[in-house]
Amino acid sequence: MAFDAEDELIADRPVSKPVMLRNWQQVVEKVDFAFQPIVSPHTGHIFGYEALLRRWEDAGFTSIQALFDTAWDTGNLHSVDMLLRAKAIEKFARMPDAKRLKLFYNFDNRVVKTEDYQPGQTAALLADAGLERDTIFLEISERHDISNADYLKDILVRYRSQGFKIAIDDYGSGFAQLRALYECEPDIIKIDRFFIDGIDRDRRKELFVTQITAFAHMIAAQVVAEGVETREEFLCCRRLGCDLVQGFFIARPSIELPERTDLVQVAADIAADTRRQSDRDDDVVRSYLLDTPAIPSDINPVDILTYFQQNPDITLVPVVNPDGEPMGVVRDSEFKAFIYTPFGRELLQNPANRANIKRFLRRCPVADIRTSLSELLETFVATNALDGVILTENGRYLGVLDQSALLRAVNERNTLNARDENPLTRLPGNSAIYRYAAHALSQPRKRRFAVYFDFDNFKPFNDRYGFRQGDRAILLFKDILGKALSQNDWFVGHIGGDDFFAYVQSVDFEVAVEAVQRAQAMFDAQIKSFYDQETRDRGYLIGKGRDNQVTKFDLMSVSAALVRIPPERTDITLDHISVEAAKLKAIAKNSINRFASGLYDAPCAPLPISGK
Repeated sequence: MAFDAEDELIADRPVSKPVMLRNWQQVVEKVDFAFQPIVSPHTGHIFGYEALLRRWEDAGFTSIQALFDTAWDTGNLHSVDMLLRAKAIEKFARMPDAKRLKLFYNFDNRVVKTEDYQPGQTAALLADAGLERDTIFLEISERHDISNADYLKDILVRYRSQGFKIAIDDYGSGFAQLRALYECEPDIIKIDRFFIDGIDRDRRKELFVTQITAFAHMIAAQVVAEGVETREEFLCCRRLGCDLVQGFFIARPSIELPERTDLVQVAADIAADTRRQSDRDDDVVRSYLLDTPAIPSDINPVDILTYFQQNPDITLVPVVNPDGEPMGVVRDSEFKAFIYTPFGRELLQNPANRANIKRFLRRCPVADIRTSLSELLETFVATNALDGVILTENGRYLGVLDQSALLRAVNERNTLNARDENPLTRLPGNSAIYRYAAHALSQPRKRRFAVYFDFDNFKPFNDRYGFRQGDRAILLFKDILGKALSQNDWFVGHIGGDDFFAYVQSVDFEVAVEAVQRAQAMFDAQIKSFYDQETRDRGYLIGKGRDNQVTKFDLMSVSAALVRIPPERTDITLDHISVEAAKLKAIAKNSINRFASGLYDAPCAPLPISGK
């Protein structure tokens, strides 16, 4: 036990309120903080770290909650929390480039109910550590009842007035109501691990996260997906629009301070591997981005009027903090309306108001530049974002995308996609496949596989049931590929007719094979419904072969040829792989399971580049 007997502390049972603990300082000296990074799923860039209490057992507690509950029951919660904040801030400040990062600190919202609560102490701790006030995000856990909107708003007002950021932790786990979040507008909503666990295989969880993400963006808040433990969960959260991710897949919490704090390599590698459609959207968005100059948060309000006078075409101006991070916007109409009120100009010129820009600041949706245009469009629709969306890169202000610019960008993206996609399936066509393969094959990877799919007995089916039914069979397989290959980030293209192409990297050979054969099995099971009952019962189709003779044809199936691409080689092209795949397809069509794989190991002789 960490205490002397005279202190009467029993950590695993309630302690009566009159008991005063005289050595909480010893408790704080025994515990420690581990830090877990919170990163952008688009780049792997580290946004900040969450401080997680560790070694509470050394102080005689059975859990973190037991420590805080004991402090609350004995009337020491505020003083204990301030000691812990001081320790977390001091340790965080020793990180490399700490001034650029954000600190997420779990805040027990019962603190504001304590008799000795005094505002301003956290600001002093940050100042002593050489950090700005907006460095810290105070995480209010939904596990304590925050459904009372007025109570939550009181907490937010208290801390926002001091310049701090607020995050709602464990969202979806407890008592919170949408009304409380809507009225209080937190800066970040962290989605509880329960909804992230297996999200790539659970449509209901996916729908929940999609809706919460849309709601968060509507109130200009960012979303953190907590507890991401697999590559598949990571990719799914990114696809659903989560702004940031956190979990064991990215990095485990560590008591040791990190040597680098710019990015997490595993997330950066995945972002580089999977940057396909987002790259195209990125390029289009950048071309339409309004490079509206931002103003600093400490600007003299009088100078804002000068700004609008010098830029008459600008109707709103973004405001950024000293680190270049967006805080919101100032609208020209609202600012001038204040000026023209009685004594408005005099109030603006009053020295006491010169540093107060908050009265004019309005929240605005914020998104990373690599967010897809589809997600940006959804944000516009959901939020009725008349001001537009502020776009950032690695958390720093980049520009503004207004409604007109967004519509032009979406139109250009759709035009570009139409040129590159198959008109039936809307999958990437030959040009897009070659462009993607050229980039992917130029990047050395230890594990990478290309797969060619080809229908068996497609022509007899088409002759018997017609081209419309043949198109439906092709669309069926397109949908099957989307489901069977969804657990890894596969690229899927439609070469034409009944030929499909797929590519994946950074997965094991067995995983790739299992996904391909799952697609084949799903097609075998579902294509039967496309035949008439008599043919299904018979198990084969009677039709004419190429020699015009009546022949029995097995029910349609799909053959697959998987080419294992040698690691580290960058001299292989899609044409080289196609030659190897043609050999494997012949083997697959004559095998029982219609599958064949092989390693491309031939030297790369020059081949003409086709498919343009």
